[in-house]
Amino acid sequence: MTATTGSPGSPTVVVAVPDGFSQGAPPSGDVALNLTGPDGLTGTVKITPTTQDAAAAFRQYADARTAGHEFNSLSILPAELCGYSGQKLMGTLGDKPGSGSDYADRIVHVWTNTGDYLVALQLQGPTGSKGLDAAKPVLLGDFGIRLG
Repeated sequence: MTATTGSPGSPTVVVAVPDGFSQGAPPSGDVALNLTGPDGLTGTVKITPTTQDAAAAFRQYADARTAGHEFNSLSILPAELCGYSGQKLMGTLGDKPGSGSDYADRIVHVWTNTGDYLVALQLQGPTGSKGLDAAKPVLLGDFGIRLG
């Protein structure tokens, strides 16, 4: 499925959609694609302009992803994509012990002739959602990037 913000010069992202997922709310702002899936799972593709280098953009993203959740965990793995710097993030977000959601994200720092962008593929669902593990390799696997 194609994800784009419509912003001039921003990249277009082509992602695989896991079984049972369909297009959700219309895109808006940096959100290029919303997906809804089984068991309360959601998927989001964000394409955000950035003036930061990859390391700084990744740190800011990780901090923002866990902000506002009293209980959170974050694991990070390298995940380059076609020469672009990237990371996979996974963990849990909650406001009290025993409740919350599990998440897995893939972020990639994309440079273009018109500026740099942070592409974020986000997958989230209630803690213990059975479909999360099956959806991760599909939505967060390698994806296409079209420039210009």
